[in-house]
This record gives sequence, structure tokens and C-alpha cells, in this order.
Amino acid sequence: MGTPSKDMIDASIKALYTDAGTWAGMADQLDAMERVARGLTLSTFEFSGLAHAVGLDEVYNNLQERMASLLKEGSANFDSIAGALRTAADGYARDEEKAVHRMKKIY
Repeated sequence: MGTPSKDMIDASIKALYTDAGTWAGMADQLDAMERVARGLTLSTFEFSGLAHAVGLDEVYNNLQERMASLLKEGSANFDSIAGALRTAADGYARDEEKAVHRMKKIY
């Protein structure tokens, strides 16, 4: 394919930043879903006496906590991916800037 042009490199770096923004946006959505999940509480009052007697309220509370925890973990993972993409883009941008600067000094 040959050496990529400056426009190709710039487009690739921009794409990394765009992808990072997408992952960060999805992390924000999972954060919002976690807050909703944590708010979906049901107390013993909302369950029938029989449901409470067999422990259904405890099962519900455990499921709610597990779901909220998974959403929080997913958000953290998505944030990590966004961070890694930004770090890569920053590195490529710095490398490109240094290379261009060196070439201008040579010519």
C-alpha cells in the first residue's frame, strides 16, 4: 500500500478519538441504567405474604444488586476502552507531530 498520506493519518487519529467518544457515551448510558436499576427497589410491603415467606423479596433484591453491579462494571470497562483509544490517538498524534517537525527541519 505504501506510506500513508498526512490526510490518511489525520483521519485515522480522528477515528480513534471518535471511537473513544462512542465508548465513553455508552459508558454514560450504562451509568444511567445503573442508577435506574438501583432505584427499582421493592420492599416486603410490595410482595405478598407468601412471596415473602418463600424469600422472593430477597431473591429480587439480590437480582437487583447483581444487575446494578454488572451495569457499573460494564460502564467501567467501556470507560477503560475509551481511555485506551484516547491514549493511542494521543500517542499517534504526538508521533506524527514529531515526524513532521523532523522532516521540516531536514528540508
